[in-house]
Amino acid sequence: IPKSGYRIGTYVQDEWRIAETLTGTVGLRVDRNDVTGIKSSPRAALIWQATAATTLKMLAGRAHRAPNVYERDYSDGLAQARNPELKGESIDTMEIVADHRVGNDLTLRSSVYQWTMRDLITLGIDPASGLAQYQSGETVKAHGLELSADKTWRDGARLRGSLSFQNVRDANGATLVNSPKLLAKLNYSARLPVA
Repeated sequence: IPKSGYRIGTYVQDEWRIAETLTGTVGLRVDRNDVTGIKSSPRAALIWQATAATTLKMLAGRAHRAPNVYERDYSDGLAQARNPELKGESIDTMEIVADHRVGNDLTLRSSVYQWTMRDLITLGIDPASGLAQYQSGETVKAHGLELSADKTWRDGARLRGSLSFQNVRDANGATLVNSPKLLAKLNYSARLPVA
């Protein structure tokens, strides 16, 4: 079923130099759409340049996501039912980040974070039809630690790697399915040799 809608958003941000090595940033995004109405997403950061090579950041914020047309309005009568009452998701985040530059070509980062996700959109079962249906889920909390490194070379090659330890649980304390406790990533990119 073709469906139209609208989304309008505006964002303001300001930054202050509190001291020679300390800055603060505050931002606010306000969105309005035809599904969830008006939602505000505040953000704040405190950044300390501890040394020429080391930066510490404290970050906090909120974000929202309205359900898309497929999640809310798609129905085929065979496998999936629509859900016009589907709410949008929101997430509150808090993070402490330490960045350390080792020379000009290597950056190390550690991050400790906590997220609280509300009304997480998940695929469930419509009690009326017995078909699959996207539904607003419970509150989910996550906290973890991420360690990463980023190395670049003069020829443009880049190697990035990270290791994350996280714990994600629902409102009842149960671990979320498809949410690994340990996650490793490795990425290498380089220019193609062209004759």
